[in-house]
Amino acid sequence: MAASLLGDASLLLIPSILAKKMTGSDGAAGLALFFFTAPMCFAPLFGMVIDRVDRRRFLVVACLCSAVALLPLVLVTGVETYWLVYPVSAAMGCSYTVIFSALSGLLKSMLPGELLAHANNALQTTRHGARLLGPLLGVAVYTGAGLWAVVAFDMFTFALAACAFALLPAPVPVARRPFGRWREEFTAGLRHIRDERAIRPAVTAFVLMFLAAGLSESLIFAVIEGLGRPPEFTAVTSTAMGVGAIASGFVVARLVDRLGELRMVGAGIAVYGMAIGMWLVPAESAMVVSMALAGVSLTLASVAVRTLLQRRSPDEVVGRVSTAFEALSGGSQLLSVAVGVVLVTLIDHHLLLVLVVAGVVLSGLHAVRVSVRVSVG
Repeated sequence: MAASLLGDASLLLIPSILAKKMTGSDGAAGLALFFFTAPMCFAPLFGMVIDRVDRRRFLVVACLCSAVALLPLVLVTGVETYWLVYPVSAAMGCSYTVIFSALSGLLKSMLPGELLAHANNALQTTRHGARLLGPLLGVAVYTGAGLWAVVAFDMFTFALAACAFALLPAPVPVARRPFGRWREEFTAGLRHIRDERAIRPAVTAFVLMFLAAGLSESLIFAVIEGLGRPPEFTAVTSTAMGVGAIASGFVVARLVDRLGELRMVGAGIAVYGMAIGMWLVPAESAMVVSMALAGVSLTLASVAVRTLLQRRSPDEVVGRVSTAFEALSGGSQLLSVAVGVVLVTLIDHHLLLVLVVAGVVLSGLHAVRVSVRVSVG
Protein backbone atom coordinates (compact mmCIF):
# COMPACT_ATOMS: atom_id res chain seq x y z
CA MET A 1 0.00 0.00 0.00
CA ALA A 2 2.91 2.34 0.63
CA ALA A 3 4.02 1.88 -2.98
CA SER A 4 0.51 2.24 -4.38
CA LEU A 5 -0.28 5.33 -2.28
CA LEU A 6 2.95 7.05 -3.27
CA GLY A 7 2.17 6.47 -6.95
CA ASP A 8 -1.42 7.68 -6.52
CA ALA A 9 -0.32 10.82 -4.70
CA SER A 10 2.34 11.57 -7.31
CA LEU A 11 -0.28 11.56 -10.07
CA LEU A 12 -3.13 13.14 -8.08
CA LEU A 13 -2.56 16.72 -9.27
CA ILE A 14 -1.49 15.92 -12.82
CA PRO A 15 -4.99 15.61 -14.41
CA SER A 16 -5.98 19.02 -13.00
CA ILE A 17 -2.68 20.55 -14.10
CA LEU A 18 -3.15 19.17 -17.62
CA ALA A 19 -6.75 20.43 -17.85
CA LYS A 20 -5.71 23.89 -16.68
CA LYS A 21 -2.69 23.94 -19.00
CA MET A 22 -4.64 22.83 -22.08
CA THR A 23 -7.73 25.00 -21.58
CA GLY A 24 -6.73 27.82 -19.25
CA SER A 25 -9.94 27.17 -17.29
CA ASP A 26 -10.10 26.80 -13.50
CA GLY A 27 -13.43 25.01 -13.92
CA ALA A 28 -11.89 22.43 -16.23
CA ALA A 29 -9.18 21.80 -13.66
CA GLY A 30 -11.66 21.48 -10.80
CA LEU A 31 -13.77 19.04 -12.81
CA ALA A 32 -10.92 16.53 -12.69
CA LEU A 33 -11.21 16.45 -8.89
CA PHE A 34 -14.98 15.98 -9.20
CA PHE A 35 -14.49 12.93 -11.44
CA PHE A 36 -11.95 11.54 -8.96
CA THR A 37 -14.40 11.87 -6.05
CA ALA A 38 -17.62 10.84 -7.81
CA PRO A 39 -16.94 7.03 -7.83
CA MET A 40 -17.32 7.03 -4.04
CA CYS A 41 -21.07 7.49 -4.57
CA PHE A 42 -21.18 4.15 -6.44
CA ALA A 43 -18.95 2.31 -3.98
CA PRO A 44 -21.64 -0.23 -2.87
CA LEU A 45 -21.53 -1.73 -6.38
CA PHE A 46 -17.86 -2.54 -5.80
CA GLY A 47 -18.68 -3.92 -2.35
CA MET A 48 -20.90 -6.62 -3.84
CA VAL A 49 -17.89 -7.94 -5.75
CA ILE A 50 -15.41 -7.55 -2.89
CA ASP A 51 -17.53 -9.72 -0.60
CA ARG A 52 -17.84 -12.50 -3.21
CA VAL A 53 -14.23 -13.10 -4.21
CA ASP A 54 -10.82 -13.84 -2.73
CA ARG A 55 -9.83 -10.33 -1.60
CA ARG A 56 -6.11 -10.95 -1.97
CA ARG A 57 -6.52 -11.93 -5.63
CA PHE A 58 -8.99 -9.09 -6.09
CA LEU A 59 -6.34 -6.60 -4.90
CA VAL A 60 -3.77 -8.04 -7.32
CA VAL A 61 -6.19 -7.65 -10.26
CA ALA A 62 -7.34 -4.21 -9.09
CA CYS A 63 -3.76 -2.92 -8.96
CA LEU A 64 -2.94 -4.26 -12.43
CA CYS A 65 -6.17 -2.83 -13.91
CA SER A 66 -5.42 0.51 -12.22
CA ALA A 67 -2.02 0.59 -13.89
CA VAL A 68 -3.49 -0.07 -17.36
CA ALA A 69 -6.22 2.56 -16.84
CA LEU A 70 -3.54 5.29 -16.57
CA LEU A 71 -2.27 4.78 -20.14
CA PRO A 72 -4.76 7.14 -21.90
CA LEU A 73 -3.26 10.03 -19.94
CA VAL A 74 -0.11 9.98 -22.09
CA LEU A 75 -2.28 10.76 -25.13
CA VAL A 76 -3.21 14.20 -23.74
CA THR A 77 -1.32 16.56 -26.03
CA GLY A 78 -3.65 19.50 -26.61
CA VAL A 79 -7.16 20.94 -26.44
CA GLU A 80 -8.50 18.16 -28.66
CA THR A 81 -7.44 15.40 -26.25
CA TYR A 82 -7.54 17.05 -22.81
CA TRP A 83 -10.93 15.40 -22.12
CA LEU A 84 -9.05 12.14 -21.52
CA VAL A 85 -8.07 13.43 -18.08
CA TYR A 86 -11.66 12.92 -16.89
CA PRO A 87 -12.08 9.17 -17.52
CA VAL A 88 -8.58 8.64 -16.12
CA SER A 89 -9.51 10.68 -13.02
CA ALA A 90 -12.65 8.56 -12.63
CA ALA A 91 -10.58 5.38 -12.96
CA MET A 92 -8.18 6.69 -10.30
CA GLY A 93 -11.14 7.38 -8.01
CA CYS A 94 -12.51 3.87 -8.58
CA SER A 95 -9.10 2.40 -7.82
CA TYR A 96 -8.71 4.43 -4.64
CA THR A 97 -12.15 3.36 -3.42
CA VAL A 98 -12.06 -0.36 -4.19
CA ILE A 99 -8.49 -0.99 -3.06
CA PHE A 100 -9.06 0.47 0.41
CA SER A 101 -12.41 -1.29 0.82
CA ALA A 102 -10.98 -4.64 -0.26
CA LEU A 103 -8.00 -4.15 2.01
CA SER A 104 -10.35 -3.49 4.93
CA GLY A 105 -11.94 -6.89 4.41
CA LEU A 106 -8.59 -8.60 3.88
CA LEU A 107 -7.21 -7.20 7.14
CA LYS A 108 -10.25 -8.47 9.03
CA SER A 109 -9.70 -12.00 7.70
CA MET A 110 -5.93 -11.94 8.32
CA LEU A 111 -5.56 -10.27 11.71
CA PRO A 112 -6.97 -10.82 15.19
CA GLY A 113 -9.41 -8.11 16.31
CA GLU A 114 -7.00 -6.57 18.81
CA LEU A 115 -4.53 -5.70 16.02
CA LEU A 116 -6.99 -4.02 13.64
CA ALA A 117 -6.63 -0.56 15.16
CA HIS A 118 -2.84 -0.78 14.85
CA ALA A 119 -3.08 -1.93 11.22
CA ASN A 120 -5.52 0.85 10.32
CA ASN A 121 -3.30 3.35 12.10
CA ALA A 122 -0.26 2.22 10.11
CA LEU A 123 -2.18 2.55 6.83
CA GLN A 124 -3.56 5.98 7.73
CA THR A 125 -0.08 7.21 8.65
CA THR A 126 1.28 5.82 5.38
CA ARG A 127 -1.50 7.56 3.44
CA HIS A 128 -0.66 10.94 4.94
CA GLY A 129 3.04 10.40 4.44
CA ALA A 130 2.40 9.69 0.75
CA ARG A 131 0.25 12.83 0.48
CA LEU A 132 3.11 14.89 1.87
CA LEU A 133 5.75 13.58 -0.52
CA GLY A 134 3.77 12.34 -3.52
CA PRO A 135 2.41 15.56 -5.09
CA LEU A 136 5.80 17.27 -4.88
CA LEU A 137 7.48 14.21 -6.39
CA GLY A 138 4.88 13.94 -9.15
CA VAL A 139 5.13 17.59 -10.17
CA ALA A 140 8.93 17.37 -10.10
CA VAL A 141 8.95 14.28 -12.35
CA TYR A 142 6.34 15.83 -14.67
CA THR A 143 8.30 19.07 -14.95
CA GLY A 144 11.67 17.40 -15.38
CA ALA A 145 10.93 14.33 -17.51
CA GLY A 146 7.44 14.84 -18.93
CA LEU A 147 4.01 13.31 -18.63
CA TRP A 148 5.01 9.81 -19.71
CA ALA A 149 7.53 9.57 -16.85
CA VAL A 150 5.06 10.34 -14.04
CA VAL A 151 2.50 7.95 -15.58
CA ALA A 152 5.16 5.23 -15.86
CA PHE A 153 6.14 5.80 -12.22
CA ASP A 154 2.54 5.36 -11.02
CA MET A 155 2.13 2.24 -13.17
CA PHE A 156 5.32 0.83 -11.64
CA THR A 157 4.05 1.42 -8.10
CA PHE A 158 0.77 -0.35 -8.92
CA ALA A 159 2.73 -3.30 -10.32
CA LEU A 160 4.89 -3.37 -7.20
CA ALA A 161 1.78 -3.33 -5.01
CA ALA A 162 0.26 -6.18 -7.04
CA CYS A 163 3.39 -8.28 -6.50
CA ALA A 164 3.34 -7.57 -2.75
CA PHE A 165 -0.33 -8.56 -2.46
CA ALA A 166 0.37 -11.73 -4.46
CA LEU A 167 3.12 -12.70 -1.99
CA LEU A 168 0.79 -12.46 1.01
CA PRO A 169 -0.25 -15.80 2.50
CA ALA A 170 -3.70 -16.86 1.35
CA PRO A 171 -6.32 -16.03 4.01
CA VAL A 172 -8.44 -18.78 5.56
CA PRO A 173 -11.39 -19.46 3.21
CA VAL A 174 -14.68 -18.09 4.48
CA ALA A 175 -17.99 -19.76 3.72
CA ARG A 176 -20.11 -17.46 1.53
CA ARG A 177 -23.87 -17.81 1.43
CA PRO A 178 -25.52 -18.00 -2.02
CA PHE A 179 -26.03 -14.74 -3.87
CA GLY A 180 -29.49 -13.39 -3.05
CA ARG A 181 -31.70 -10.87 -4.78
CA TRP A 182 -29.80 -7.97 -6.34
CA ARG A 183 -31.46 -5.26 -4.25
CA GLU A 184 -30.86 -7.09 -0.99
CA GLU A 185 -27.20 -7.71 -1.84
CA PHE A 186 -26.68 -4.10 -2.93
CA THR A 187 -28.17 -2.65 0.26
CA ALA A 188 -26.66 -5.18 2.70
CA GLY A 189 -23.95 -2.76 3.82
CA LEU A 190 -26.40 0.10 4.36
CA ARG A 191 -28.76 -2.15 6.29
CA HIS A 192 -25.95 -3.35 8.54
CA ILE A 193 -24.95 0.26 9.24
CA ARG A 194 -28.58 1.07 10.07
CA ASP A 195 -29.09 -1.92 12.37
CA GLU A 196 -25.75 -1.99 14.25
CA ARG A 197 -26.20 0.27 17.26
CA ALA A 198 -22.52 1.24 17.51
CA ILE A 199 -21.88 1.69 13.79
CA ARG A 200 -25.00 3.77 13.05
CA PRO A 201 -24.10 6.76 15.30
CA ALA A 202 -20.48 6.70 14.13
CA VAL A 203 -21.44 6.86 10.46
CA THR A 204 -24.13 9.47 11.24
CA ALA A 205 -21.51 11.62 12.96
CA PHE A 206 -19.20 11.36 9.94
CA VAL A 207 -21.99 12.24 7.50
CA LEU A 208 -23.02 15.26 9.59
CA MET A 209 -19.39 16.31 9.89
CA PHE A 210 -18.88 16.18 6.12
CA LEU A 211 -22.12 18.05 5.47
CA ALA A 212 -20.78 20.88 7.62
CA ALA A 213 -17.04 20.64 7.01
CA GLY A 214 -17.34 20.43 3.22
CA LEU A 215 -18.01 24.15 3.30
CA SER A 216 -14.47 24.65 4.59
CA GLU A 217 -13.04 23.59 1.20
CA SER A 218 -14.15 27.00 -0.11
CA LEU A 219 -13.82 28.90 3.17
CA ILE A 220 -10.14 28.18 3.53
CA PHE A 221 -9.34 30.37 0.52
CA ALA A 222 -11.33 33.27 2.02
CA VAL A 223 -9.50 32.83 5.33
CA ILE A 224 -6.10 32.76 3.63
CA GLU A 225 -6.99 35.85 1.62
CA GLY A 226 -7.92 37.58 4.88
CA LEU A 227 -4.42 36.80 6.16
CA GLY A 228 -2.97 38.57 3.15
CA ARG A 229 -1.50 35.39 1.70
CA PRO A 230 -1.89 33.96 -1.84
CA PRO A 231 -3.82 30.73 -2.57
CA GLU A 232 -0.49 28.87 -2.76
CA PHE A 233 -0.39 29.15 1.05
CA THR A 234 -2.66 26.06 1.02
CA ALA A 235 0.52 24.06 0.37
CA VAL A 236 1.74 25.14 3.81
CA THR A 237 -1.56 24.27 5.50
CA SER A 238 -1.69 20.88 3.76
CA THR A 239 1.84 20.11 4.93
CA ALA A 240 0.94 21.08 8.50
CA MET A 241 -2.09 18.78 8.34
CA GLY A 242 0.05 15.89 7.09
CA VAL A 243 2.65 16.43 9.79
CA GLY A 244 -0.05 16.40 12.46
CA ALA A 245 -1.54 13.21 11.06
CA ILE A 246 1.81 11.43 10.98
CA ALA A 247 2.73 12.61 14.48
CA SER A 248 -0.55 11.31 15.88
CA GLY A 249 0.24 7.84 14.58
CA PHE A 250 2.25 7.08 17.70
CA VAL A 251 -0.78 7.22 20.02
CA VAL A 252 -3.98 6.81 17.97
CA ALA A 253 -4.20 3.00 18.02
CA ARG A 254 -3.65 2.87 21.78
CA LEU A 255 -6.35 5.50 22.37
CA VAL A 256 -8.82 3.58 20.20
CA ASP A 257 -8.10 0.30 22.00
CA ARG A 258 -8.24 1.87 25.45
CA LEU A 259 -11.23 4.21 25.14
CA GLY A 260 -13.32 2.53 22.44
CA GLU A 261 -13.92 3.17 18.75
CA LEU A 262 -17.21 5.08 18.94
CA ARG A 263 -15.99 7.42 21.67
CA MET A 264 -12.84 8.18 19.70
CA VAL A 265 -14.87 8.84 16.54
CA GLY A 266 -16.81 11.47 18.46
CA ALA A 267 -13.76 12.94 20.17
CA GLY A 268 -11.83 13.17 16.91
CA ILE A 269 -14.69 14.91 15.09
CA ALA A 270 -15.30 17.34 17.96
CA VAL A 271 -11.62 18.30 18.14
CA TYR A 272 -11.61 18.75 14.36
CA GLY A 273 -14.43 21.27 14.75
CA MET A 274 -12.43 23.14 17.36
CA ALA A 275 -9.43 23.14 15.03
CA ILE A 276 -11.50 24.79 12.29
CA GLY A 277 -12.64 27.31 14.88
CA MET A 278 -9.04 28.49 15.19
CA TRP A 279 -9.37 29.88 11.66
CA LEU A 280 -11.22 32.80 13.27
CA VAL A 281 -7.93 33.91 14.82
CA PRO A 282 -6.34 36.33 12.30
CA ALA A 283 -2.80 34.95 12.47
CA GLU A 284 -0.78 32.67 10.21
CA SER A 285 0.60 30.75 13.18
CA ALA A 286 -2.92 29.97 14.41
CA MET A 287 -3.84 28.73 10.93
CA VAL A 288 -0.84 26.41 10.76
CA VAL A 289 -1.44 25.06 14.29
CA SER A 290 -5.12 24.53 13.51
CA MET A 291 -4.29 22.44 10.44
CA ALA A 292 -1.82 20.31 12.40
CA LEU A 293 -4.53 19.73 15.01
CA ALA A 294 -6.97 18.89 12.21
CA GLY A 295 -4.56 16.23 10.96
CA VAL A 296 -4.37 14.69 14.44
CA SER A 297 -8.13 14.70 15.01
CA LEU A 298 -9.12 13.37 11.57
CA THR A 299 -6.59 10.54 11.86
CA LEU A 300 -8.05 9.61 15.24
CA ALA A 301 -11.62 9.61 13.90
CA SER A 302 -10.71 7.77 10.68
CA VAL A 303 -8.77 4.98 12.38
CA ALA A 304 -11.54 4.59 14.96
CA VAL A 305 -14.39 4.35 12.44
CA ARG A 306 -12.57 1.89 10.14
CA THR A 307 -11.69 -0.31 13.11
CA LEU A 308 -15.30 -0.13 14.30
CA LEU A 309 -16.62 -1.16 10.87
CA GLN A 310 -14.26 -4.14 10.78
CA ARG A 311 -14.86 -5.34 14.32
CA ARG A 312 -18.64 -4.98 14.21
CA SER A 313 -19.26 -6.40 10.72
CA PRO A 314 -19.38 -10.10 9.72
CA ASP A 315 -16.69 -11.09 7.24
CA GLU A 316 -19.20 -11.81 4.47
CA VAL A 317 -20.53 -8.24 4.51
CA VAL A 318 -17.56 -6.12 5.63
CA GLY A 319 -16.69 -5.08 2.05
CA ARG A 320 -20.19 -3.73 1.45
CA VAL A 321 -20.21 -2.00 4.83
CA SER A 322 -16.93 -0.26 3.99
CA THR A 323 -18.10 0.81 0.53
CA ALA A 324 -21.47 1.97 1.92
CA PHE A 325 -19.58 4.15 4.39
CA GLU A 326 -17.49 5.56 1.53
CA ALA A 327 -20.66 6.33 -0.45
CA LEU A 328 -22.40 8.08 2.45
CA SER A 329 -19.39 10.14 3.49
CA GLY A 330 -18.28 10.90 -0.07
CA GLY A 331 -21.79 11.88 -1.18
CA SER A 332 -22.32 14.22 1.78
CA GLN A 333 -18.92 15.81 1.16
CA LEU A 334 -19.64 16.38 -2.53
CA LEU A 335 -22.98 18.01 -1.67
CA SER A 336 -21.43 20.22 0.99
CA VAL A 337 -18.57 21.33 -1.27
CA ALA A 338 -21.06 22.30 -3.99
CA VAL A 339 -23.18 24.28 -1.51
CA GLY A 340 -20.08 25.92 -0.07
CA VAL A 341 -19.03 27.25 -3.48
CA VAL A 342 -22.33 29.15 -3.60
CA LEU A 343 -22.64 30.24 0.04
CA VAL A 344 -19.12 31.65 0.29
CA THR A 345 -20.08 34.25 -2.33
CA LEU A 346 -23.30 35.21 -0.52
CA ILE A 347 -22.52 35.09 3.22
CA ASP A 348 -19.64 36.53 5.22
CA HIS A 349 -17.07 33.79 5.69
CA HIS A 350 -16.74 34.49 9.44
CA LEU A 351 -20.43 33.66 9.96
CA LEU A 352 -20.10 30.54 7.82
CA LEU A 353 -17.11 29.45 9.89
CA VAL A 354 -19.11 29.74 13.10
CA LEU A 355 -21.88 27.59 11.58
CA VAL A 356 -19.37 25.00 10.35
CA VAL A 357 -17.65 24.78 13.74
CA ALA A 358 -20.99 24.39 15.54
CA GLY A 359 -22.12 21.68 13.13
CA VAL A 360 -18.89 19.66 13.35
CA VAL A 361 -18.54 19.90 17.13
CA LEU A 362 -22.18 18.88 17.68
CA SER A 363 -21.68 15.91 15.31
CA GLY A 364 -18.77 14.70 17.42
CA LEU A 365 -20.57 15.24 20.72
CA HIS A 366 -23.50 13.21 19.38
CA ALA A 367 -21.21 10.21 18.86
CA VAL A 368 -19.60 10.65 22.31
CA ARG A 369 -23.03 10.81 23.98
CA VAL A 370 -24.23 7.69 22.19
CA SER A 371 -20.99 5.86 23.04
CA VAL A 372 -21.70 6.37 26.73
CA ARG A 373 -25.23 5.02 26.31
CA VAL A 374 -23.99 2.01 24.31
CA SER A 375 -21.30 1.16 26.87
CA VAL A 376 -23.81 1.42 29.72
CA GLY A 377 -26.32 -0.70 27.79
